[in-house]
Amino acid sequence: MELTTYYFINNSLFEHLRKDEVAFLNQNMTQEKYAKGKNVFQEGSYPKGVFILDKGKVKIYQSFDDGQQIMSVHVQGEIFGYRSFLCGETYPVTATTIEECRISFIPKGPFLELLQRSTLLSNILLRFLSYEFTVWVNTISNLTQRTARERLLLSLLILIEKYKTKKLWPVEIRLSRADMAALVGTSKETLSRMMTQLKQEKYIASKGRSIIINGPAQVARLKKALSDSSKPGLT
Repeated sequence: MELTTYYFINNSLFEHLRKDEVAFLNQNMTQEKYAKGKNVFQEGSYPKGVFILDKGKVKIYQSFDDGQQIMSVHVQGEIFGYRSFLCGETYPVTATTIEECRISFIPKGPFLELLQRSTLLSNILLRFLSYEFTVWVNTISNLTQRTARERLLLSLLILIEKYKTKKLWPVEIRLSRADMAALVGTSKETLSRMMTQLKQEKYIASKGRSIIINGPAQVARLKKALSDSSKPGLT
């Protein structure tokens, strides 16, 4: 299984633009602090620009009568909210902070102005859209075709990549049990039982409410567990 077909980190926007293009965006963006649990944008509203996550983490989710389904988690450096903006559609999802965040906003006018004259920006966004489409298709397939345990193992592997820093190890995943359940697509009770089992089997550790991955050996074990559980005849 190729893990990168289930997630991508689109934090390379400024790395590939020319210095004058980066300067133009910086001149036209504003920055705002968000407390934990605040909406950045809401499902059904119209985009007025694009967002860049300077610090913190944001969940992207759809709401249903019985709760939420988290589709992805954005981390520092990522641009988000651009697909609906480029398509001229309302947001199909809600973006909410899962910890204190600092977020930059680039208004519609300046962003479209640069997009019209920058081949680099056009190519970058086209690539991001292509990656995002692949990830969303695979995410939906994952929710409908995998067991709850398989979805949990895959979600943990994705979160390890998202939460990993230059320090690398250990990786500390800070996500509420409600959000983890919404990401996996299961109930909090089922998630709690599966998490307890994974801790007992030494696949993961914990510190307070955080999930701890101590090193590559645990990642390898998680990957093997996912691979084994996906084989025909195994549950």
